[in-house]
Amino acid sequence: MKKNNLKKGILAVALATSFVLGNGQSLTNVQAASEINQERSVQEIYEDAFKELKDSYNSYLNLYDDYTYINSTSYPKASFDGIMEKTKAFLEEEKDLTSDEAYKIEAEKAKSQLALLNEAKDKLNGESVDTETLAKLLMESQGFVRNDSNYKNAPKDKKDLYDLAITNGYLVFNKGSNKLSEGEYEKAVSDIREAREAIIRAVKENRTKENLAKEIKESEEIVKEKDKYTENTYKMFELALTSAKSIENNPNSKLEEYEESINNLKEAKEGLKLKEDAEKIKKALEELKAAKKEHQITVKACKMLLDYPSIAKNNGDRIRAYLEKSAKVIEKANKILEQYGMN
Repeated sequence: MKKNNLKKGILAVALATSFVLGNGQSLTNVQAASEINQERSVQEIYEDAFKELKDSYNSYLNLYDDYTYINSTSYPKASFDGIMEKTKAFLEEEKDLTSDEAYKIEAEKAKSQLALLNEAKDKLNGESVDTETLAKLLMESQGFVRNDSNYKNAPKDKKDLYDLAITNGYLVFNKGSNKLSEGEYEKAVSDIREAREAIIRAVKENRTKENLAKEIKESEEIVKEKDKYTENTYKMFELALTSAKSIENNPNSKLEEYEESINNLKEAKEGLKLKEDAEKIKKALEELKAAKKEHQITVKACKMLLDYPSIAKNNGDRIRAYLEKSAKVIEKANKILEQYGMN
Protein backbone atom coordinates (compact mmCIF):
# COMPACT_ATOMS: atom_id res chain seq x y z
CA MET A 1 0.00 0.00 0.00
CA LYS A 2 2.80 2.44 0.89
CA LYS A 3 4.53 1.75 -2.40
CA ASN A 4 1.32 2.40 -4.40
CA ASN A 5 0.62 5.60 -2.48
CA LEU A 6 4.17 6.74 -3.15
CA LYS A 7 3.73 6.15 -6.89
CA LYS A 8 0.45 8.06 -6.87
CA GLY A 9 2.10 10.92 -4.98
CA ILE A 10 4.98 11.12 -7.45
CA LEU A 11 2.57 11.16 -10.37
CA ALA A 12 0.48 13.88 -8.71
CA VAL A 13 3.58 16.04 -8.15
CA ALA A 14 4.60 15.62 -11.76
CA LEU A 15 1.15 16.61 -13.03
CA ALA A 16 0.93 19.58 -10.68
CA THR A 17 4.37 20.83 -11.72
CA SER A 18 3.45 20.47 -15.36
CA PHE A 19 0.28 22.47 -14.77
CA VAL A 20 2.07 25.27 -12.90
CA LEU A 21 5.17 25.60 -15.10
CA GLY A 22 3.64 24.79 -18.42
CA ASN A 23 4.25 22.26 -21.13
CA GLY A 24 7.85 23.22 -21.65
CA GLN A 25 8.88 22.02 -18.21
CA SER A 26 6.52 19.05 -17.80
CA LEU A 27 8.88 16.54 -19.49
CA THR A 28 11.72 17.34 -17.11
CA ASN A 29 9.48 16.87 -14.11
CA VAL A 30 8.11 13.57 -15.41
CA GLN A 31 11.68 12.36 -15.97
CA ALA A 32 12.50 13.35 -12.41
CA ALA A 33 9.52 11.36 -11.16
CA SER A 34 10.65 8.38 -13.27
CA GLU A 35 14.13 8.59 -11.78
CA ILE A 36 12.67 8.55 -8.27
CA ASN A 37 10.57 5.53 -9.25
CA GLN A 38 13.68 3.91 -10.77
CA GLU A 39 15.50 4.25 -7.47
CA ARG A 40 12.65 2.49 -5.67
CA SER A 41 12.53 -0.38 -8.25
CA VAL A 42 15.44 -2.09 -6.46
CA GLN A 43 12.97 -3.01 -3.74
CA GLU A 44 10.52 -4.22 -6.35
CA ILE A 45 13.17 -6.44 -7.95
CA TYR A 46 13.88 -8.00 -4.56
CA GLU A 47 10.21 -8.47 -3.76
CA ASP A 48 9.59 -10.13 -7.15
CA ALA A 49 12.59 -12.44 -6.71
CA PHE A 50 11.53 -13.31 -3.16
CA LYS A 51 7.96 -14.03 -4.28
CA GLU A 52 9.11 -16.23 -7.16
CA LEU A 53 11.35 -18.22 -4.83
CA LYS A 54 8.58 -18.59 -2.25
CA ASP A 55 6.03 -19.67 -4.85
CA SER A 56 8.46 -22.23 -6.28
CA TYR A 57 9.26 -23.56 -2.82
CA ASN A 58 5.58 -23.97 -1.95
CA SER A 59 4.93 -25.64 -5.29
CA TYR A 60 7.86 -28.05 -4.89
CA LEU A 61 6.55 -29.17 -1.51
CA ASN A 62 3.99 -31.15 -3.49
CA LEU A 63 6.80 -33.19 -5.05
CA TYR A 64 7.22 -35.08 -1.77
CA ASP A 65 3.98 -36.88 -2.68
CA ASP A 66 4.92 -37.34 -6.33
CA TYR A 67 6.70 -40.26 -8.02
CA THR A 68 9.35 -37.84 -9.30
CA TYR A 69 10.66 -37.53 -5.73
CA ILE A 70 9.35 -40.75 -4.17
CA ASN A 71 11.03 -43.06 -6.70
CA SER A 72 14.13 -40.96 -7.25
CA THR A 73 17.55 -42.42 -6.53
CA SER A 74 19.15 -41.50 -3.21
CA TYR A 75 21.65 -38.83 -4.27
CA PRO A 76 19.26 -36.54 -6.23
CA LYS A 77 16.67 -36.98 -3.46
CA ALA A 78 19.16 -36.03 -0.73
CA SER A 79 20.36 -33.04 -2.78
CA PHE A 80 16.78 -31.83 -3.25
CA ASP A 81 16.08 -32.21 0.48
CA GLY A 82 19.14 -30.13 1.33
CA ILE A 83 18.27 -27.32 -1.07
CA MET A 84 14.67 -27.25 0.15
CA GLU A 85 15.86 -26.91 3.75
CA LYS A 86 18.19 -24.05 2.83
CA THR A 87 15.42 -22.36 0.83
CA LYS A 88 13.06 -22.59 3.78
CA ALA A 89 15.68 -21.04 6.05
CA PHE A 90 16.28 -18.21 3.56
CA LEU A 91 12.56 -17.46 3.30
CA GLU A 92 12.08 -17.45 7.08
CA GLU A 93 15.16 -15.47 8.13
CA GLU A 94 14.77 -11.83 9.17
CA LYS A 95 16.49 -9.45 6.77
CA ASP A 96 17.84 -5.96 7.46
CA LEU A 97 16.71 -4.18 4.31
CA THR A 98 17.57 -0.54 5.04
CA SER A 99 19.33 0.39 1.81
CA ASP A 100 19.24 -0.19 -1.91
CA GLU A 101 22.46 -2.15 -1.67
CA ALA A 102 20.85 -4.48 0.86
CA TYR A 103 17.90 -5.05 -1.47
CA LYS A 104 20.27 -5.78 -4.37
CA ILE A 105 22.24 -8.33 -2.34
CA GLU A 106 19.14 -10.13 -1.09
CA ALA A 107 17.58 -10.10 -4.57
CA GLU A 108 20.70 -11.82 -5.95
CA LYS A 109 20.60 -14.34 -3.12
CA ALA A 110 16.96 -15.14 -3.89
CA LYS A 111 17.72 -15.59 -7.59
CA SER A 112 20.72 -17.78 -6.83
CA GLN A 113 18.69 -19.90 -4.40
CA LEU A 114 15.93 -20.29 -6.98
CA ALA A 115 18.46 -21.48 -9.56
CA LEU A 116 19.80 -24.08 -7.14
CA LEU A 117 16.28 -25.16 -6.25
CA ASN A 118 15.26 -25.58 -9.89
CA GLU A 119 18.45 -27.50 -10.64
CA ALA A 120 17.85 -29.88 -7.74
CA LYS A 121 14.25 -30.38 -8.83
CA ASP A 122 15.28 -31.13 -12.42
CA LYS A 123 17.75 -33.78 -11.25
CA LEU A 124 15.05 -35.82 -9.49
CA ASN A 125 14.83 -38.98 -11.61
CA GLY A 126 11.91 -40.94 -10.17
CA GLU A 127 9.65 -42.69 -12.66
CA SER A 128 5.98 -43.53 -12.53
CA VAL A 129 5.19 -47.08 -11.37
CA ASP A 130 3.58 -49.40 -13.91
CA THR A 131 0.65 -50.86 -11.95
CA GLU A 132 -0.35 -53.39 -14.62
CA THR A 133 0.75 -56.43 -12.60
CA LEU A 134 -1.09 -55.26 -9.48
CA ALA A 135 -4.22 -54.52 -11.50
CA LYS A 136 -4.10 -58.03 -12.96
CA LEU A 137 -3.71 -59.64 -9.54
CA LEU A 138 -6.65 -57.66 -8.19
CA MET A 139 -8.82 -58.71 -11.12
CA GLU A 140 -7.80 -62.36 -10.74
CA SER A 141 -8.59 -62.25 -7.03
CA GLN A 142 -12.30 -61.95 -7.73
CA GLY A 143 -12.44 -65.25 -9.61
CA PHE A 144 -10.06 -66.89 -7.14
CA VAL A 145 -12.31 -66.05 -4.19
CA ARG A 146 -15.57 -66.94 -5.91
CA ASN A 147 -14.68 -70.04 -7.88
CA ASP A 148 -11.36 -71.58 -6.88
CA SER A 149 -11.59 -74.70 -4.73
CA ASN A 150 -8.27 -73.86 -3.12
CA TYR A 151 -9.71 -70.70 -1.59
CA LYS A 152 -12.91 -72.45 -0.54
CA ASN A 153 -11.02 -75.28 1.18
CA ALA A 154 -8.26 -73.15 2.71
CA PRO A 155 -7.88 -72.65 6.49
CA LYS A 156 -9.47 -69.44 7.80
CA ASP A 157 -6.16 -67.85 8.80
CA LYS A 158 -4.82 -68.26 5.24
CA LYS A 159 -8.00 -66.77 3.77
CA ASP A 160 -7.78 -63.81 6.15
CA LEU A 161 -4.18 -63.10 5.11
CA TYR A 162 -5.14 -63.19 1.44
CA ASP A 163 -8.16 -60.93 1.97
CA LEU A 164 -5.97 -58.46 3.87
CA ALA A 165 -3.38 -58.47 1.08
CA ILE A 166 -6.10 -57.77 -1.50
CA THR A 167 -7.55 -54.93 0.59
CA ASN A 168 -4.12 -53.35 0.93
CA GLY A 169 -3.55 -53.90 -2.78
CA TYR A 170 -6.61 -51.81 -3.62
CA LEU A 171 -5.45 -49.05 -1.27
CA VAL A 172 -2.06 -48.96 -2.98
CA PHE A 173 -3.56 -49.12 -6.48
CA ASN A 174 -6.01 -46.30 -5.74
CA LYS A 175 -3.18 -43.96 -4.82
CA GLY A 176 -2.43 -43.70 -8.50
CA SER A 177 0.89 -44.31 -10.20
CA ASN A 178 1.95 -40.67 -9.75
CA LYS A 179 1.98 -40.97 -5.95
CA LEU A 180 3.09 -44.55 -5.58
CA SER A 181 6.55 -45.66 -4.48
CA GLU A 182 8.20 -48.65 -6.11
CA GLY A 183 8.79 -50.25 -2.71
CA GLU A 184 5.17 -49.89 -1.69
CA TYR A 185 4.00 -51.28 -5.02
CA GLU A 186 6.38 -54.25 -4.98
CA LYS A 187 5.35 -55.13 -1.42
CA ALA A 188 1.66 -55.08 -2.36
CA VAL A 189 2.29 -57.40 -5.33
CA SER A 190 4.51 -59.69 -3.26
CA ASP A 191 2.00 -59.91 -0.39
CA ILE A 192 -0.83 -60.94 -2.72
CA ARG A 193 1.26 -63.55 -4.49
CA GLU A 194 2.63 -65.01 -1.27
CA ALA A 195 -0.82 -65.12 0.36
CA ARG A 196 -2.26 -66.91 -2.68
CA GLU A 197 0.60 -69.39 -2.77
CA ALA A 198 0.15 -69.99 0.96
CA ILE A 199 -3.51 -70.91 0.36
CA ILE A 200 -2.65 -73.32 -2.46
CA ARG A 201 0.15 -74.85 -0.41
CA ALA A 202 -2.04 -75.25 2.69
CA VAL A 203 -4.75 -77.05 0.72
CA LYS A 204 -2.21 -79.29 -0.99
CA GLU A 205 -0.56 -79.96 2.37
CA ASN A 206 -3.88 -81.06 3.91
CA ARG A 207 -4.67 -83.25 0.93
CA THR A 208 -1.23 -84.86 1.02
CA LYS A 209 -1.56 -85.48 4.74
CA GLU A 210 -4.85 -87.28 4.09
CA ASN A 211 -3.13 -89.40 1.42
CA LEU A 212 -0.40 -90.28 3.89
CA ALA A 213 -3.03 -91.39 6.39
CA LYS A 214 -4.52 -93.70 3.74
CA GLU A 215 -1.12 -95.19 2.94
CA ILE A 216 -0.50 -95.83 6.63
CA LYS A 217 -3.89 -97.49 7.03
CA GLU A 218 -3.25 -99.79 4.06
CA SER A 219 0.20 -100.60 5.38
CA GLU A 220 -1.23 -101.70 8.72
CA GLU A 221 -2.76 -104.66 6.88
CA ILE A 222 0.71 -105.77 5.84
CA VAL A 223 1.84 -105.73 9.47
CA LYS A 224 -0.73 -108.42 10.22
CA GLU A 225 0.99 -110.72 7.71
CA LYS A 226 4.59 -109.83 8.44
CA ASP A 227 5.65 -113.49 8.72
CA LYS A 228 5.09 -113.89 4.98
CA TYR A 229 7.99 -111.58 4.12
CA THR A 230 11.72 -111.92 4.33
CA GLU A 231 13.33 -110.40 7.41
CA ASN A 232 15.40 -107.74 5.66
CA THR A 233 12.65 -106.44 3.36
CA TYR A 234 10.13 -106.31 6.18
CA LYS A 235 12.55 -104.37 8.39
CA MET A 236 12.88 -101.74 5.65
CA PHE A 237 9.09 -101.55 5.36
CA GLU A 238 8.66 -101.32 9.14
CA LEU A 239 11.15 -98.47 9.34
CA ALA A 240 9.33 -96.52 6.60
CA LEU A 241 5.98 -97.10 8.32
CA THR A 242 7.28 -95.92 11.71
CA SER A 243 8.72 -92.78 10.12
CA ALA A 244 5.46 -92.07 8.26
CA LYS A 245 3.45 -92.30 11.48
CA SER A 246 5.84 -89.90 13.18
CA ILE A 247 5.47 -87.38 10.36
CA GLU A 248 1.68 -87.73 10.39
CA ASN A 249 1.44 -87.08 14.13
CA ASN A 250 3.80 -84.11 14.15
CA PRO A 251 1.76 -80.86 13.93
CA ASN A 252 4.81 -79.04 12.54
CA SER A 253 5.31 -81.39 9.58
CA LYS A 254 5.46 -79.74 6.15
CA LEU A 255 4.22 -80.65 2.70
CA GLU A 256 7.61 -81.94 1.56
CA GLU A 257 7.82 -84.28 4.57
CA TYR A 258 4.37 -85.73 3.85
CA GLU A 259 5.31 -86.30 0.20
CA GLU A 260 8.63 -87.92 1.10
CA SER A 261 6.97 -90.23 3.64
CA ILE A 262 4.41 -91.39 1.07
CA ASN A 263 7.14 -92.13 -1.49
CA ASN A 264 9.31 -93.98 1.03
CA LEU A 265 6.39 -96.06 2.25
CA LYS A 266 5.35 -96.99 -1.30
CA GLU A 267 8.91 -98.00 -2.19
CA ALA A 268 9.20 -100.10 0.97
CA LYS A 269 5.91 -101.88 0.15
CA GLU A 270 7.06 -102.57 -3.39
CA GLY A 271 10.34 -103.88 -2.03
CA LEU A 272 8.73 -106.50 0.20
CA LYS A 273 9.66 -110.05 -0.79
CA LEU A 274 7.82 -113.18 0.17
CA LYS A 275 9.87 -115.84 1.92
CA GLU A 276 8.77 -118.38 -0.66
CA ASP A 277 10.03 -116.16 -3.43
CA ALA A 278 13.28 -115.64 -1.56
CA GLU A 279 13.94 -119.38 -1.50
CA LYS A 280 13.30 -119.62 -5.22
CA ILE A 281 15.63 -116.72 -5.89
CA LYS A 282 18.32 -118.26 -3.73
CA LYS A 283 18.08 -121.53 -5.62
CA ALA A 284 18.21 -119.75 -8.97
CA LEU A 285 21.30 -117.82 -7.91
CA GLU A 286 23.06 -121.02 -6.88
CA GLU A 287 22.28 -122.50 -10.28
CA LEU A 288 23.56 -119.34 -11.96
CA LYS A 289 26.73 -119.53 -9.93
CA ALA A 290 27.25 -123.14 -11.02
CA ALA A 291 26.61 -122.23 -14.67
CA LYS A 292 29.14 -119.46 -14.41
CA LYS A 293 31.72 -121.94 -13.12
CA GLU A 294 31.05 -124.30 -16.02
CA HIS A 295 31.53 -121.52 -18.56
CA GLN A 296 34.73 -120.47 -16.87
CA ILE A 297 35.98 -124.05 -17.42
CA THR A 298 34.84 -123.85 -21.04
CA VAL A 299 36.76 -120.61 -21.56
CA LYS A 300 39.89 -122.13 -20.08
CA ALA A 301 39.58 -125.23 -22.25
CA CYS A 302 38.98 -123.22 -25.43
CA LYS A 303 42.07 -121.13 -24.82
CA MET A 304 44.13 -124.27 -24.31
CA LEU A 305 42.85 -125.80 -27.56
CA LEU A 306 43.73 -122.67 -29.52
CA ASP A 307 47.32 -123.14 -28.40
CA TYR A 308 47.54 -126.19 -30.71
CA PRO A 309 48.13 -125.02 -34.30
CA SER A 310 46.47 -127.98 -36.02
CA ILE A 311 43.32 -127.70 -33.88
CA ALA A 312 43.25 -123.91 -34.24
CA LYS A 313 43.61 -124.26 -38.01
CA ASN A 314 40.76 -126.76 -38.45
CA ASN A 315 38.36 -125.71 -35.62
CA GLY A 316 39.54 -122.25 -34.62
CA ASP A 317 36.38 -120.41 -35.69
CA ARG A 318 34.08 -122.75 -33.76
CA ILE A 319 36.30 -122.64 -30.67
CA ARG A 320 36.44 -118.82 -30.73
CA ALA A 321 32.65 -118.68 -31.05
CA TYR A 322 32.29 -120.89 -27.93
CA LEU A 323 34.85 -118.71 -26.19
CA GLU A 324 32.97 -115.49 -26.98
CA LYS A 325 29.61 -116.97 -25.97
CA SER A 326 30.94 -118.24 -22.63
CA ALA A 327 32.61 -114.89 -21.88
CA LYS A 328 29.26 -113.09 -22.35
CA VAL A 329 27.47 -115.56 -20.08
CA ILE A 330 30.11 -115.06 -17.38
CA GLU A 331 29.79 -111.27 -17.68
CA LYS A 332 25.99 -111.31 -17.27
CA ALA A 333 26.18 -113.77 -14.41
CA ASN A 334 28.63 -111.56 -12.55
CA LYS A 335 26.28 -108.56 -12.80
CA ILE A 336 23.33 -110.53 -11.40
CA LEU A 337 25.34 -112.13 -8.63
CA GLU A 338 26.78 -108.73 -7.64
CA GLN A 339 23.26 -107.39 -7.08
CA TYR A 340 22.64 -110.12 -4.53
CA GLY A 341 26.12 -110.05 -3.01
CA MET A 342 27.02 -113.52 -4.24
CA ASN A 343 29.78 -112.78 -6.71
